[in-house]
Amino acid sequence: MKRFASLTALLLTLVLVLSLAACGDKNTADDNQTTDQPGTTQPADNGDAAQTNGATTGSVDLAALRDQLIADCGYTDTLPVETAGLESTYGITADQVTSSASFNATVGTAFPDEIVMVEATDAAAAQDVASKLTNRLSAIADQAASYDPDSEALAKKCEVVTSGNYVGMFFSSHYDEMVSAFQNAVG
Repeated sequence: MKRFASLTALLLTLVLVLSLAACGDKNTADDNQTTDQPGTTQPADNGDAAQTNGATTGSVDLAALRDQLIADCGYTDTLPVETAGLESTYGITADQVTSSASFNATVGTAFPDEIVMVEATDAAAAQDVASKLTNRLSAIADQAASYDPDSEALAKKCEVVTSGNYVGMFFSSHYDEMVSAFQNAVG
């Protein structure tokens, strides 16, 4: 029975990864619009770092941080999660996000590592994003409780990290080093 539960969890994980991949591939002309007007922020629905023309200083290149985390933690099988894909899994809507850089990584356990980094549009959006990511960690712990005690313990250990309008969730055995890198980048 335990083997069946593990197989079911693996299949559900595969379905989640494939559905996120399908959502992430949708790209319209509206997602890539730019403007050359001084002092305006470009739409960042493509999951890359905030695209500004200099009006906002101190913006963090979340995409570069994502790439750094992937390299530093030795991930080889990752799936990027674009801003538009955050809504289906986390309930985070594009209007709450200035920029994001997120990914899932297959690591050979029942649950993939989930890394979500968001620059929210304002303090209220950051608070809502943090709440939704905290709920996601709770949901992982609840799901893992019956068949994957290691993932349950990891989900309970991991906390959502905030710094101003930046919010991060790092469901990974590399939690401590990821939080440190995130805080150094946004702090």
